[in-house]
Amino acid sequence: MPVLPLYSPSKIPLTIPLRFAKDPLSFIRSGFSTCGDTFRLRLFRDIVFSRDPAFFRHVLQQNHRGYAKGKAFTELSKVLGKGLLTSEGDFWLRQRRLIQPVFHRERMLGLYQIMAELTTQFVNDFEANRNQSAIDLDEKMMAITADIALRTLFTTITNEDKATIYQQINRTQEFIIANIRKPFLKPWMAINGANRRFRADLSYFNRLIFDIIEQRRASNQPQDDLLQMLLDCTDEETGQQMNDQQVRDEAITMFAAGHETSANGLNWLLLELSKHPEMVQKIREECSIFDTVPTWEQLLQLTYTRQVVEEGLRLFPPAWAVAREAIADDVIEGFEIRKGTIVFLPMYELHRNPEFWHNPLSFDPTHFTPENVKNRPKFAYLPFGAGPRICIGQQFALIEMQLILASLLKRFTFVPDDTHNPKMFPLITLKPMNGIKVWVK
Repeated sequence: MPVLPLYSPSKIPLTIPLRFAKDPLSFIRSGFSTCGDTFRLRLFRDIVFSRDPAFFRHVLQQNHRGYAKGKAFTELSKVLGKGLLTSEGDFWLRQRRLIQPVFHRERMLGLYQIMAELTTQFVNDFEANRNQSAIDLDEKMMAITADIALRTLFTTITNEDKATIYQQINRTQEFIIANIRKPFLKPWMAINGANRRFRADLSYFNRLIFDIIEQRRASNQPQDDLLQMLLDCTDEETGQQMNDQQVRDEAITMFAAGHETSANGLNWLLLELSKHPEMVQKIREECSIFDTVPTWEQLLQLTYTRQVVEEGLRLFPPAWAVAREAIADDVIEGFEIRKGTIVFLPMYELHRNPEFWHNPLSFDPTHFTPENVKNRPKFAYLPFGAGPRICIGQQFALIEMQLILASLLKRFTFVPDDTHNPKMFPLITLKPMNGIKVWVK
């Protein structure tokens, strides 16, 4: 049985975790450059890194029951509860089957009307940024995707409640991310009041969400939104529906997991396109079929714009990696995986693997022509994961990103602010740590 290559970037073992934490993307890239498509590393425990599509297929699909989610998801469950992102086992399977119909194509058509109305307002208001000082793209993209997420979830939500939910979610997520990335600070957070503030934020936030659910259940006016679809979900075998806690957990998971990933995808994509005016021009020519925002039928005709979005998700996948823990001994591609080993699968590197991509580091929408897609292994491109736990909202996200991108580029030109250097740092998603500054023309 072959032995996994060991990546040893330093003769001083204690410095390795610090180097990984400082710049995970460069650290992992160096490992693949040194060892090939799969290597092992000791970071307090055994971790196997792979950008081999066969590893993704095995862990996420073929033997997904043999791998469990890690401690990061235990932390996330403090905010998200037992939603699809954090739950496992039979409960997860029941919820997945229950919710799957919510994202069927015919349901998306109704939600698209909400998306289009909000995007119309957004691009009209965006005119105020033209020829002014540089703006932070991250701030703008977070605002529109959060607006779409909350309005498609809760059609009748007030602007005041919308702002409160957005603020509370962000604060609680920041607390969770701090716990995940810097666990050594936990004792200090217990002393300095951070834990108390987190509990207070979560309690206030939960009361607000449960009030919205209670009001909707009591209403005789069903709405065409995701909350109503969650309330109406019925198990075909038992006839059971979700209780308030389950509805709350799934609704918040949809918001938290949805808006930030779409925003980050748009951030990096718009920045990249600002360097490719010829691609922007091609998008504009394709967008001549609509005035302000495309209709559903027109959106389906924007094939080049769709390829551009797909290429953006290749180079800058918002959900940049997945990690699973082996719950039993296993063998993947001839390599022995011991029980308890963390298998770390970075889509960021999978999508840049030179074995499967021509000019892997270049932004090239032709990667997604029908012919190139057909000739590429299925598991070489996984921006939304794979297997039974593939992102349930992937079509929602693709539609949203295509809609916002087409509507913005039809009217505006983005020019990078050369005085600002956006820094990419992978937390749970691939976020710009200091914003993305651009001029709007």
